[in-house]
Amino acid sequence: MESFAVIWSDANRSPRVGKLELEPAGLRFEGRRTHRVFYEDIESVHVARDGTERIAGRPALVLDLAVGGPLRIGSVNGVGVLSELAERLGRLTATHLAV
Repeated sequence: MESFAVIWSDANRSPRVGKLELEPAGLRFEGRRTHRVFYEDIESVHVARDGTERIAGRPALVLDLAVGGPLRIGSVNGVGVLSELAERLGRLTATHLAV
C-alpha cells in the first residue's frame, strides 16, 4: 500500500494534516480521524487554479466528489507528490485530469 504525507480539506472545514493511503477500493486519510473516499465516488480531478481552491496558498489537487462537494489535497513534501498522486488517481478512477 502506498502512502503520502498530505494536508486535506473537505467542504468548509479547516485543513487537516496526516497520511493518505491508496487502498484497493479508495483513498484513506489518517489524521486525528480516519476519512475514506471510494474511487467510484470521484467524478473528476483537477489542479487548483484560483486562491479559493488552494490550501493555505499552496497548490492543491481537487477531487470533485459525487456527494459531499470537493475535497482538496495538498502535499507536505512538495508539488511533485501532487503530480504523482494525480497520475495514479487518473488510472485508478478512470477520470481525466484537468490541468
